[in-house]
Amino acid sequence: MKEDPAQHAEAFYFEDLCPGFAASSGPCRVTEAEILEFGKRFDPRPFHVDAEAAKQSVFGGLVAPGCLIFAMRSRLVNQLKPPIAYQAGLGLENMQLPNPVRPEDQLFLKVECIERRESKSRPDAGIVRLSNVMTNQTGEVVLTMVANVLVAKMWVAKQSPIDMRSE
Repeated sequence: MKEDPAQHAEAFYFEDLCPGFAASSGPCRVTEAEILEFGKRFDPRPFHVDAEAAKQSVFGGLVAPGCLIFAMRSRLVNQLKPPIAYQAGLGLENMQLPNPVRPEDQLFLKVECIERRESKSRPDAGIVRLSNVMTNQTGEVVLTMVANVLVAKMWVAKQSPIDMRSE
């Protein structure tokens, strides 16, 4: 059995993230309590806060708010092993939520490098465009988007006392 070199890397740096690079994480379980709490706090629509009322909605039941789905995507990004050496998020493109997320769904994330370029203003980093596809336990796509991120270069990380690994 061939050993996965990624298991020994401390992080994926700009130099590692070439078009075709892919990494996955998950699962992340979505609970009814999380949906209700988040919905009551940030998006109090009946299909996010009331299981009975949600049965009468276009969804036919309780569903997670889009912002919660995006937050769970961030959780899954931070669970990549090894992590990507992010320095900053620069923006999102074309976020789509093609299928609802329901209580007890298990979410999985796949990120793939679309392109990368040197930063014009920061010689210690590069800009990477990452496709994000999040699916549930049956393989249904629940979120797609492209994230533009600033990623540390390896030579800088090796000289810096900052630990780029997530806990």
